[in-house]
Amino acid sequence: MLNNGSKEFSVSTSVVRSEFEFNISARFNKMFSLFLDGEKTGISEIGKNLFPLFFSSSDYVSLLSSRSGLRKLFDKFIFGIEVLYSNELIEYKKIIRNKSSLLKQNPSISHLKGWNKLLGERILGITKKRDAFVREINNRLKKDQSLDLEIKYSKSSAEFENRNNFSLELIMSVLDNILEKELIYKTPLVGTHLDRYEILLNNRQLKLFSSGEKKINLLFIYLAYIDMFLSSRGEYPVFLVDDYDIAMDEKNTELLISNYPEMQIIATSVRNNKNFETILKLNI
Repeated sequence: MLNNGSKEFSVSTSVVRSEFEFNISARFNKMFSLFLDGEKTGISEIGKNLFPLFFSSSDYVSLLSSRSGLRKLFDKFIFGIEVLYSNELIEYKKIIRNKSSLLKQNPSISHLKGWNKLLGERILGITKKRDAFVREINNRLKKDQSLDLEIKYSKSSAEFENRNNFSLELIMSVLDNILEKELIYKTPLVGTHLDRYEILLNNRQLKLFSSGEKKINLLFIYLAYIDMFLSSRGEYPVFLVDDYDIAMDEKNTELLISNYPEMQIIATSVRNNKNFETILKLNI
């Protein structure tokens, strides 16, 4: 985004939703700022008016092997449906950062328990939303009888896995009981930043399959999510595809467009493609 020799950038776009039109812009000059119709705003407000869904040709293989990568992807998915989810994540990151810093200073147990109370409330909210998201998207994947594709969600503590007993009291008990160990290791050992996702195909991790199988099955997850998004918000996301002729072959591109003819797809490519009705050529 930055020009050579520059330390800042700005970008803006107009978004038309039903009969309303919004101007969304972003600026970086020492710090990153977002604006909605010229007024400074946050990511939650932007998410109410514009949600771009991104599929990258260069990222999908490494994504499946990365715990943090999958966590960020599914957090992004949840944010698309529940825009206030981003606020919970931001608050959680602040709290876990403060607790991490405190653990390195040999604090008192009582001081740490105060931070655990704040942490527990965020863990409860985030975990419940992640649980609900995984159940819903797995139900949609199961509707296609030809797919044996599933997302598995594992929480940072085995004691959190009993959904019927998952409560703030349980979280606080786990957090407080592990404090002595955290003081030894000087880092938080339980929290949503340590949650894990796996994508399973025929009960095997998708990351163990060929790159073609990884690509098409990850695309099926995106399609299931697009259905979720449409059901929840009554509109499509904007689908961004980087290097679509590498990220998707012709058959998959046709599958996407034929299933979602009304969805706006913006793709980059080194070749023309007959499936796209508008092509903008950049000459460099």
